[in-house]
Parts: sequence; C-alpha cells; structure tokens
Amino acid sequence: MTTRITATVVNGMLKPDESILLADQTRVNVTIEPIHEGSATAAAEAWDAIKSQLRKRPLHFGGKRYTRDELHDRD
Repeated sequence: MTTRITATVVNGMLKPDESILLADQTRVNVTIEPIHEGSATAAAEAWDAIKSQLRKRPLHFGGKRYTRDELHDRD
C-alpha cells in the first residue's frame, strides 16, 4: 500500500499533517520533497522586476575591462 501525505518539520522531526493508519513500529520508506509555497508566476514576476531595475540602473563598476588572456594567466 502506498500513501502520499504532507508533513511539517518541527525541531528536526517530521510531523504528519494528518493521521497515518499504520501500526506502531511499522518500517516505511520516506521520500522528502519540499513543498514550494511560491508559484511559478510569482517567481517569473519577481525576476522580471529585477531585470527591469537592472535596465534602469545597470551595474557598472568603472574598472578596467580585462581581456580573456589577462583573466586567464598563461605563464
């Protein structure tokens, strides 16, 4: 029998969100898959906001631009 449940980690221990119908001392296999609270749409909107800010105020440090050979010392 395979049962899929959700649980919360509390003080390093998994606490099931609902009761599990298994006898005490029953050994089980556990697969951990974090539940991501944010949606893909919210993540895309956040990334678009970051890109918009970078377009308005790009990061320029005003330092020397090194060539590939200067970056990779080839002595």
